[in-house]
Amino acid sequence: MLRSGALLALVLVSGAAQARQAEGERAAAREIVTRWQAAIVNVRVVLKMRMSVGGREMQSMDESVETVGTIIDPGGLTVLSLGSLNPGAMMNRMMGSGGSAQDRVEIGSEPTDVRLRLADGRELPARIVLRDEDLDLAFLRPTVPPGKPLVAIDLADEGRPQMLDPVVVLSRLGRVGGWTPAASLQTIGAIIERPRTFYVIESGSAGGMGTPAFTASGKVVGLLTMRSIHAGRPGMFSMAGGTEGLGLLPVILPAADVRDIALQAPEK
Repeated sequence: MLRSGALLALVLVSGAAQARQAEGERAAAREIVTRWQAAIVNVRVVLKMRMSVGGREMQSMDESVETVGTIIDPGGLTVLSLGSLNPGAMMNRMMGSGGSAQDRVEIGSEPTDVRLRLADGRELPARIVLRDEDLDLAFLRPTVPPGKPLVAIDLADEGRPQMLDPVVVLSRLGRVGGWTPAASLQTIGAIIERPRTFYVIESGSAGGMGTPAFTASGKVVGLLTMRSIHAGRPGMFSMAGGTEGLGLLPVILPAADVRDIALQAPEK
């Protein structure tokens, strides 16, 4: 058996090794932020919100929403969560579809103005060129050329993490945060394999949808989106089970899948 002094020395050596590993992971994460932070942009959307009861429109208003997108092409093609552009669908899901047709409340939302705020502060008007409701993706293109190639994440340089592997999730704060780049170290908590591959991180959304995740070596894992299934009419205590009680789950959609869909986005 090890004597107490030797055991203490072993514990100290092990602790020092773990500290060096953790610091190495943080240093690698900072390098990823430095390299790709300009590809994470803020998106400002003006939404026309409409509320109807029993099929009759009761209220209409304009709402300004700020979200985050990821540039995936030097020309400015940007991908983000479709839910950010269509919050009405999320509200309808949370309220459910029960009740009589005369009393049913429905909320609709349609973007009327979209702008990209680049890392250098420039704003570019943009338009939606492609939507994928099943995978919660929307693709935007600037209507005004950016003038020079933009920093864009290469979705072809894909990484495939395993269970409990660390990943780096990039984001960007909004107006209150001074548009500052943000990042977090996360862990792959689950890997869904059917009907298609999704990665699930332990802390859920980790700061918002439409942001990319990277392996520790700097390869892009994919994009954070919201997976949804029809879970039936929400019960009184559905939220007790988190978003899954509503048929919603934040996931990372693999980079290859995002890339395949992006190839369908029209050039003009």
